[in-house]
Amino acid sequence: MTKADIVTKVAKALKIKQVVAEKTICTVLDTIKQGIIDEGKVTIRGFGCFNTRNKSERQGRNPKTGKPAIITARRVASFKAYNPFKHQVNSLK
Repeated sequence: MTKADIVTKVAKALKIKQVVAEKTICTVLDTIKQGIIDEGKVTIRGFGCFNTRNKSERQGRNPKTGKPAIITARRVASFKAYNPFKHQVNSLK
C-alpha cells in the first residue's frame, strides 16, 4: 500500500476531497517524524511505538569490492507493534 492508496481510502471513508485527505495524512506523518526527531519516541496506543536507537560504529564490508569498510555510528528509527495490532495481523493468517 502506498501513501496515495491511504489518501484515497481516507478520502472515501471520511467523504472529503483527496486534497484535504492528503494534507491530513501529510500532517500526521510530519508530526510523527518530528516527534521521533525531537523526542526520540512517538507512542500510538493500540498500534505501536516509533523510537530511535543508536548504532555504534562497526566493521563492515563493501559489497562491490569485498574490502573492509567502517560503518559510522548513527541513529536509526524503529517501530515496535503493540499486542492488539500484533494479534490483528496474526489473526489474518
